[in-house]
Amino acid sequence: VDMGVDEAQEQVPPPGVIYVDQDAEGANDGTSWDDAFTTLQPALDWAEEGVEIWVAEGTYTPTAEHGGSGDRYRSFQMANGVEIYGGFDPSVGATGWGNRDWEAHPTILSGDLAGDDEAGFVNNEENSYHVFYHPEGTNLDSTAVLDGFTITGGNANLYDETQQSPHMYGGGMYNDDSSPSLTDCWIVANWAYLGGGMHNLDSSPTLDSSTFSDNSVVTSGWSGPGGGMLNMDGSSPMLTNCMFAGNSGGSGGGMHNSFSSSATLINCTFWGNSSAAGAGIDNWSSSPSLTNCTFAGNLAYSWGGAIANRQGSAPTLTNCILWGNTPEEIYNDEGTSPSGPLVTYSNVQGGYEGEGNIDAYPWFADMHNGDFHLGPCSECIDAGDDGAPDLPDYDFEGDDRILDGNGDAIAAVDMGVDEVAVAGTCSHVYLPLVL
Repeated sequence: VDMGVDEAQEQVPPPGVIYVDQDAEGANDGTSWDDAFTTLQPALDWAEEGVEIWVAEGTYTPTAEHGGSGDRYRSFQMANGVEIYGGFDPSVGATGWGNRDWEAHPTILSGDLAGDDEAGFVNNEENSYHVFYHPEGTNLDSTAVLDGFTITGGNANLYDETQQSPHMYGGGMYNDDSSPSLTDCWIVANWAYLGGGMHNLDSSPTLDSSTFSDNSVVTSGWSGPGGGMLNMDGSSPMLTNCMFAGNSGGSGGGMHNSFSSSATLINCTFWGNSSAAGAGIDNWSSSPSLTNCTFAGNLAYSWGGAIANRQGSAPTLTNCILWGNTPEEIYNDEGTSPSGPLVTYSNVQGGYEGEGNIDAYPWFADMHNGDFHLGPCSECIDAGDDGAPDLPDYDFEGDDRILDGNGDAIAAVDMGVDEVAVAGTCSHVYLPLVL
């Protein structure tokens, strides 16, 4: 059965770039913007290693069924050696690499097949189980690239009491032994029984400058792990400059790591996530590494406002800020590794044992609205460890690291996601009423 490309076209090698634009009115053969495919699947079918797919502004739903029969099994699948880029808009002349802008020209990949989801509500019964579905055997590596897309509307709600069905994991993206690369992606408003935004099973994807927002594993009668991301069975994703905001789960509102899954997080922010345990991150027999990360305004109803460590978990935190999380910043259960988490050169509200740690109001620019730039009174400036593992060259927005922010001729890395170039004069004489 042909998938949108006729038999003659299938015999023709694809060009270096395949074009997709839902508004194209030409030949619809993918060879130019005028003749672009109007759906994404024909481009995925035609692409081969070394080919890029450029996708114009608009909303695209999957048309190919994977893992079962029926509309809800429709999903996209990436492929090794194929790079997929969003953020173009031929209608305003944004046709080349230089004027590509995924924020100005949002390119949305949606599991909402009927197009009837209400704002902020995903749990619709006709939605695809997954927007992206990469089961065992897909074997993706870092050459499978997705850049500049919104992934939304996945609803992995095919309940299986044994929890073996893949269709209850990873509404936004499901990875089993697959490790693709995502950059400038917004994984928003997806739902699953486990791993609302993304589920990684023995998978280690790379994510850069991407956001997990408003994903959930919470519904009536169920509250599973990993609202934003669930990592299991040795998954070790690498995340740089990523944000987890407003996600909710039973454990790990932002991220849950279990069974020897040790993510590496650099310049990452966890803000406004909620769960019963480990609102920012919940670790179960897992030991992620965090460098220059910020946790603020996360809410756990039981324990671990920022991070919960259980069953032998021993994460490493360096140059981090944990402030304004409820009930406590770090929770360690009685089964946590005897060494416990290693926290150094970090600002932890209420204090935490470790070299270089402080307990000082961080003077965020506007914590309640998600602005975590450091104000001139912040003791986090020039207070980090220049020898931290995985120390980034740049901060979360691309500014150089290891600057003399205080102007005292001592250049040192700052704590948290922001690096201050010139702090200016501290003029505050009182702490704000709301800390």
